[in-house]
Amino acid sequence: MKNVLLIVFAAALVVAAFSCKGGDGRDGKQKEAEKFDFRKAIWGMNHEEVKASESTTPTGDRPELITYRGDFDGIPAIVGYLFERDKLVRGGYLMQSSYEDPKNYISDYDSIKKGLIKDYGSPAQDDMVWNEGEEASDPAKYGESVCSGKLRFSTMWSDGRTVIRETLDGEGGICKQGIIFESLEMYVNPAAEKNKAPESSPAP
Repeated sequence: MKNVLLIVFAAALVVAAFSCKGGDGRDGKQKEAEKFDFRKAIWGMNHEEVKASESTTPTGDRPELITYRGDFDGIPAIVGYLFERDKLVRGGYLMQSSYEDPKNYISDYDSIKKGLIKDYGSPAQDDMVWNEGEEASDPAKYGESVCSGKLRFSTMWSDGRTVIRETLDGEGGICKQGIIFESLEMYVNPAAEKNKAPESSPAP
């Protein structure tokens, strides 16, 4: 699975301030009730409605992106809400763990995946992708391979309203892990339609 969506999200979150810790200790559980799409928000909410759904002060607040400090099942994370034309269409977690032993990133990924399976059922897609010529047979080395950019993991679910993507990849010895939630109606389907639309022919 392409990880370009997570890369865009991560790049946006990197600029957020890290000053406000906040969080409720278990804010990784985004579906407290079926009426919510991401945390305590619903797709299509405007900027102010999303801010009212959180109990802490944002660490970053721009028209296209609001960020908070939080965690996902105990793993420190930046929480991000992304908007198009003042409507919430995406949200996600950019994990902030830092481990000396890269195997711990694999452990976090597997732990989160088990929780998401419990919430959303069997994934629609579950990939482990090696760069060409880089495949290794020793699972104990998978963490190293991820952080160096040789291997990436991605898992995807859909509940009919939301596409959920968990990814783990890396570059230059640094692992990057995230979970992104996307509105099927307001983001995923329009993006797919736009990508498959034929280019208009030049006028004669």
